[in-house]
Amino acid sequence: MNGLFRGMIAAAASTALVCLAAGTAAAQGNTAQQLQEQWKKDVVGKTVVYIPVAYSVPLTRIWGERMQMIADRLGIKFEVRDPNFNTQREEQLLEAEIGQHPDVLIVHNPNVQVLAPALQQAENAGIYVIQINMASRYKSDAFIGVQPNELGTQMAEAVVKACGGHKIALMDGEVTSAYSLGIMEGATAVFKQHPDIQIVSNQAANWDSKTAHDKAATVLQANPDLCAYMGWWSGQDSGIAQAVKQAGLQGKVKIFTTDGGEQPACEYLKEGLFYEDFIYPAVLQADQMMSTAVTLLQSKLKPGTLHVTVFSPVIPTTAENVTPTSCTELATK
Repeated sequence: MNGLFRGMIAAAASTALVCLAAGTAAAQGNTAQQLQEQWKKDVVGKTVVYIPVAYSVPLTRIWGERMQMIADRLGIKFEVRDPNFNTQREEQLLEAEIGQHPDVLIVHNPNVQVLAPALQQAENAGIYVIQINMASRYKSDAFIGVQPNELGTQMAEAVVKACGGHKIALMDGEVTSAYSLGIMEGATAVFKQHPDIQIVSNQAANWDSKTAHDKAATVLQANPDLCAYMGWWSGQDSGIAQAVKQAGLQGKVKIFTTDGGEQPACEYLKEGLFYEDFIYPAVLQADQMMSTAVTLLQSKLKPGTLHVTVFSPVIPTTAENVTPTSCTELATK
């Protein structure tokens, strides 16, 4: 009798477990369906507009191509507006987009001031705003990019280690951009601690490789014993590398640069034209840009409510540790 009773209890318990499992699966299935429906409502069909300072350089193209791929997969309409290094044109494009009212704007600031009023205007109009790599003085919904002060510190420490007691030169980008200001601040703090470092030139090339080449050529002519050049972006600093090569100083003048992992920079590392490249992975940044855009869309919060910051990691890369995956090939030429 006891055995029969225990058997009945076991059978009942087994049935209960089966029913519980089935009920849980049904609930999970229902939850998954609800999530999918909510996703379609909040994300699918929304419009994200990307405005870089220019779409003609590998860094901004890597961002754009990666975001386009993600947008296509998620059912998001993704559009690019290219001011081609024309600050006034970028401001006009941004103001025009506010009138078109996309759901999210992803903006690359040329400097801290020029786009700030329009970015605030966009949020006031109900558009989420994500700033990338170079912030403005207006704090929008999100900033995604490198921490420039820390980047400047890392680069300067590497320069000091390689060239303590010797001459160096600096090649800034756009001096009024938050990125440039931050790198300079971080680097200056390090160099002040090492008075044996002689900074013989501190100029800006405004992200232009020819300008960097011409200025570097003059500095090298006056200082053939230069130990290192520290630049703010590899696309610009390729001009420094060519000036060094033309002066017959390759291997003697070490070039320290930084970028988002553009393929030309990796080739320069392999060829010995760059000494060290501090890479902030552009592909990862693009993933973070789109993830943040999707999160903002689902939050349903009023634009301007959140202030999210996502700082990108920096990977010091030399000819010794560069790999096929250190830099990114563009999908289109």
